Amino acid sequence: MFSCGDKHTPTRPRAILRELPRAPHLMKQSILAVAVVFILLFTTVHAQDSPAAEEIPIQRCDGLPVIKTRLNHADMFFLLDTASTTTLNLKSFSSGRSKRIPVTTWTSTTTVDGRQISLPELTVGNHQFRDLTLPAVDLSMIEQACGSRIDGILGFDLLDKMDMTINLKRQVASVDMSPAEIQAGFAEMQEAMHPCTDAFHLGKVAVLKNCFDPAIVLYVPTGEFRGRKQVMDYLEQRYLRFAPNLRFAMTLRDRQSFGDVLWYSYDYTVESPNEHSIGHGTAMCRRTGGHWGILNMHNSLLQPEANPSP
Repeated sequence: MFSCGDKHTPTRPRAILRELPRAPHLMKQSILAVAVVFILLFTTVHAQDSPAAEEIPIQRCDGLPVIKTRLNHADMFFLLDTASTTTLNLKSFSSGRSKRIPVTTWTSTTTVDGRQISLPELTVGNHQFRDLTLPAVDLSMIEQACGSRIDGILGFDLLDKMDMTINLKRQVASVDMSPAEIQAGFAEMQEAMHPCTDAFHLGKVAVLKNCFDPAIVLYVPTGEFRGRKQVMDYLEQRYLRFAPNLRFAMTLRDRQSFGDVLWYSYDYTVESPNEHSIGHGTAMCRRTGGHWGILNMHNSLLQPEANPSP
């Protein structure tokens, strides 16, 4: 049913539901470190959003493809099936209106006890579905067959709305993101990083340190700095000693989103009592456990700095 890297058009609805009676067979120094603050000092910027695809890791349940979703801030695990309609596992959803749910088997179409469940929001990667009404039936035989928790089946009806591409070779599901979704991701990151702005201006080392991903890599003309300690040592010597007499401005040029990683390019200027510089760069932020951190920066000077430090 799946073909690596291709988008799929379903031809047989409820294929996995047909398999319920046969479940046992079912089987992702002045390159200018001050560019650090380009994501800390958010001024009003304008950018062109490039088309981007979010990649969602595919997990395995005894060979069956499963992805993680979010419902009411809790992780839920849904089986991917391009030939089924989206269906919930009755065991995972205790509320809802009881009703008979039609199910197609190998020999006929019948009805089983189930519920009609109303979901205010279901999140797949960064894509949000709102006000869904979905059927829930007993999927325990599929759980038993693969030996792991299954909260539902993500079927062709919602996969098609997301324009999802399933790549079983790379073990990822890709979802094209609209400019509005990319903008929403940046807005979330900007809000989360806002306290870092004051930390840079006021030279608050402890606060600023937590704005960096533990794996931060900063590239400068004379070398590179890896990890929070090396980066902070460099920033303290180079810039934070001038706080609060620092000024940074940037214009965002391009941005792309890849799941929990945001990539951007930008032009920037920086002024301190010791220099005035103009440059261009690229950088990435990563969200880990709900926390955004600066992961990587690589910048170049368009105009040399004046009066650089020795």
